[in-house]
Amino acid sequence: MNINIEIKGQQAHIVNQQSLISGTSNLEEIKFDFSCEWDGYTKTAVIYVDDYSISDSVKVLVEKDVVSAEKLPSWLFREECELYIGVFGDNSEGRRITSTIVCQKVKKGVPVDVVNEITPDIYNQIIKIMCDTKALVKEADEKIEVNKGYLEQAEQKANDAADYADRAGNYLEEVVGQKTDVEKLIANIDVKVEESTTNIANITEAKMNDISSLTEAKSNDIATLTTAKMEDIANVTNAKLTDINNTAVSQIEAINSSAVAAGESQTKGINTVASSRINNITDITNQQLENINTAATHQIEMIEGKTSTQIESINNTATNQISAINSTALSQIDAINNTTTNQIKNMTVKYSDMCRTLGIEHEGILNITNNKIVSIDVRKYKYIKFGTANTKGSSFTDYTLPPQYRWCSISCDKKELDTSKPVTDSYFEVTSNKEYDISTFDDLYLRYSSMDNTDYGYVNYKFYNNSEETAEE
Repeated sequence: MNINIEIKGQQAHIVNQQSLISGTSNLEEIKFDFSCEWDGYTKTAVIYVDDYSISDSVKVLVEKDVVSAEKLPSWLFREECELYIGVFGDNSEGRRITSTIVCQKVKKGVPVDVVNEITPDIYNQIIKIMCDTKALVKEADEKIEVNKGYLEQAEQKANDAADYADRAGNYLEEVVGQKTDVEKLIANIDVKVEESTTNIANITEAKMNDISSLTEAKSNDIATLTTAKMEDIANVTNAKLTDINNTAVSQIEAINSSAVAAGESQTKGINTVASSRINNITDITNQQLENINTAATHQIEMIEGKTSTQIESINNTATNQISAINSTALSQIDAINNTTTNQIKNMTVKYSDMCRTLGIEHEGILNITNNKIVSIDVRKYKYIKFGTANTKGSSFTDYTLPPQYRWCSISCDKKELDTSKPVTDSYFEVTSNKEYDISTFDDLYLRYSSMDNTDYGYVNYKFYNNSEETAEE
């Protein structure tokens, strides 16, 4: 009779459950029926009686999903007991899968080894010794084959370890190189900022000097023009006054000559004429002065108007130049800040990838894109905790998960997420600063969903192995 065991995923059960009797000798073999999860794995059956003991347990390589009867030690079925059977598998990538343990009861049977056994003769004893020797040789060959398999697995493990070491070294070199590049970039940025600040200061000073020189030149021109106009007005006024005085003197001399010639009888008439003449001269003089003052006032107003326009134009030019200089400086500083931020985030993502590959507890960031599933190997960690997210959908501002108006979310599971299938027990929607137990996960599948189809950004996380919630309690 056979023991048939079916293993679906990691759950094992006996499909032909029946009672075995101790002393049974017609047990053929143990047959296994594995699900697809076991494809590509080298399988080993672990068999023991009653309580588990490393020294008493039997490990047998499963070949073609069968453990043949001759590979099973006969003492397993000699006495009443509970026979336990389980399987584990290893693949070339260093992964291991295990099954649950099934129990086959062996009831008490006739003690054939001690009751009424016929004492064999010498010939039978020799035959028995030959059979035992053959069995020992066969068992040794089988163990050699099993060990060979284990040696091949060990060699593969060593190769994998060497590969991981090489990859770790490459990551370390890359991270160190990127750190050096970032340090150089930051140093260059500092130099650029200093150069830009110096250039802006020099340009501003030069512009202010140009404006000051232009203002001074314009003021000098205005002063020169004003002085010239005032001199012209003074010259015209003096000339007019000289002409009036000359005319008055001539008139008075003529009057005096007439008075002397005419005698006293004509003196009164002459005085009257002279008085009239003087009044006319005075009126003409006053009118001339008024005209001169009006012309001078008009000239001064024109000069002041031109001066105000020139000064306003100079001020507008200076204001525009300073605004342009400030805009250029702000644009250069924003570009420098954006370049620095992107370089630091890229270096942090690389560092996070390296830590996950080496199984180092760390805090890092993940790139996330709307409706894109990210797969992470988490076999080396027991817990994960998510922090804040930072995406384009919120203008690259940090926010906790889920956000207040739930315009986005992050979902996780141990299997690839499929919205067309029911939610599994291992599924969870991320809440910031909450501890999640991933000790049963091989891989963590993370999916970011957003109302913005083009949304992308980062999410902070932490991988560790000692529960922080237990420690706080």
